[in-house]
Amino acid sequence: MSKRKLDSIALEAHQPSKRLKAHPGDTSHHPEEAPRATIAASTSAMEMEVDPTTRPHSSQSTSPRETTKRAREEEEEDSSGNNDGQLSKPPPQPQHKHKVRKLVPPRPFPTVPASVSATGPRSAHTEGKNYICITRRTELGAYLRRCKDVFLKDGYKTLHLSAMGAAIPHLMQLALSLPGMLPFPADEVRTEVTTGSVEVQDEVIPDDDDEDVAYRTRGKSTVSVVITVGDGVDEPPPAGIAGKGGGRKNKLGKGRGPAASSGKQKGYGKRGQKGGGT
Repeated sequence: MSKRKLDSIALEAHQPSKRLKAHPGDTSHHPEEAPRATIAASTSAMEMEVDPTTRPHSSQSTSPRETTKRAREEEEEDSSGNNDGQLSKPPPQPQHKHKVRKLVPPRPFPTVPASVSATGPRSAHTEGKNYICITRRTELGAYLRRCKDVFLKDGYKTLHLSAMGAAIPHLMQLALSLPGMLPFPADEVRTEVTTGSVEVQDEVIPDDDDEDVAYRTRGKSTVSVVITVGDGVDEPPPAGIAGKGGGRKNKLGKGRGPAASSGKQKGYGKRGQKGGGT
């Protein structure tokens, strides 16, 4: 053998075979196996489309949009099926309209005490001035002046304040502002707050005249504040205040001119008497 042949044989012995090195599934070196792989892949795809049970479990999970869409389709099918027969839900009934009139709530204490005439002038009332119902219509400054006069002018040592519903914040401002305006030491002024509720009634008036008027009851929150100065014992009012506005006194000779000041009427003196002349 020539030297060139020996070198080529040795080179082929050292190089591995391409057929052994190729992947079993690789059909690039086996052209006769390519049609078989294509036919098998198409057959498996057809089987997966025909039989849904062969799909993997992960493909069965649907998105929220698909779930909502399916639920809407089922509702439409149910509604279309119910149209032929009876409706599942009855039609809404028309509501009767009515008007509500709020009645006057009960007062925590009477406007005028039982010992005072309710028909007389309000300026003559000397009792019950330390019981005040707070409303939103009256300003805070007016309440401060009124409460201050109750302690200083009328001589009361206890003040009762009451409010209901939306007037409660107005009462809280008054209860916090009043102790600083009173000329008493801070340790002598005591404030007691009590909360509660009261039942109020409303009148329900229907639009139809044939129907009767109904009443409904509801609850409303209340707050009561008691401000006490010292021992809380009321003092008598100063002189001149108890009889203020108590009425007018008829004084004789009260009027104008000298005849009124002397208490004599014109024509009835010594010279004016009938038959008293010469």
